[in-house]
Amino acid sequence: IGVTFLTGRPRMIRWGVIAGTLLCLADWVLIEDFGFLGGLGTDPNSMIPMALVFVAGYLALTRLPAIPDTMAVPMTATSVDTRWRERMIARPLYTFRSIAALGAIGIVLVGAAPMAAAATNPNADPILSQAVDGLPQATDAPAPPFQLVDQNNHHVSLSSLHGKAIALTFLDPVCVSDCPIIAQEFHIADNLLGNDAARVELVAIDINPRYITSDYLLAFDQQEGLNHLSNWDYLTGSLPQLTTIWNAFGEQSAYAPGGAMIAHSDVAYVIDPTGHTRAILNSDPGPATEATDSSFSVTLADELKSALRS
Repeated sequence: IGVTFLTGRPRMIRWGVIAGTLLCLADWVLIEDFGFLGGLGTDPNSMIPMALVFVAGYLALTRLPAIPDTMAVPMTATSVDTRWRERMIARPLYTFRSIAALGAIGIVLVGAAPMAAAATNPNADPILSQAVDGLPQATDAPAPPFQLVDQNNHHVSLSSLHGKAIALTFLDPVCVSDCPIIAQEFHIADNLLGNDAARVELVAIDINPRYITSDYLLAFDQQEGLNHLSNWDYLTGSLPQLTTIWNAFGEQSAYAPGGAMIAHSDVAYVIDPTGHTRAILNSDPGPATEATDSSFSVTLADELKSALRS
């Protein structure tokens, strides 16, 4: 489609516009599910304005006045170069549009380069990495083993929790953005479990390599009101131990700009009583919502109940 636009020939561009419009409509129906009209509130129906851009561009091109034959000049390499320079000087709007087009190409390249790097770099920024690769999909497989200490310096391992369903995530004890919200979602999920909560363990593993001592974990628990939960474990250990576990779970992290907080993958694992991973959920709280039935805590509680029945 792009090649037809570059030809500059209205007849060729017409077919490109038709193909582009059909592609946009197919994407709008099959991929975007009619955008927010179909219930996907985060999708802005981007394909409809894209199709309008195609059509408007074609109409603008075909309405240009034709150049009289008497003004036609045989095109040579020298004349093309000379006419291009003259047009740049004589027509400021043409110059502006040319510069804007080059700038747009630059923006696309700047955006594509880090995304391409994230696809090949296992230590890439977690947001880019997750955007490219999505959530891990290693479900119905043994969960990576761990052996750490909790906020009260008690030893906790995957094997010691055998017989319980586990909700496991990674939290930064000095985080003031997503991690407190995720912790509260875990707390709410525990309340939703009712009597099943006695057979469930809520586990968080420290993700910040600078703050791994238990006093930071205790401060986080007290701040979030988790210190009264009997089935809540906030785990830490030596940096080599933590690094091994982060790698085993594929947890990506990077220091947030200018601070001690860690940007990391917002992922929650649901592990059944036999130690097998049954679900991997995106725990990113995202925009706040009042729709209780769409809350992450409800999804987490449902997955834990399903794991108990497995």
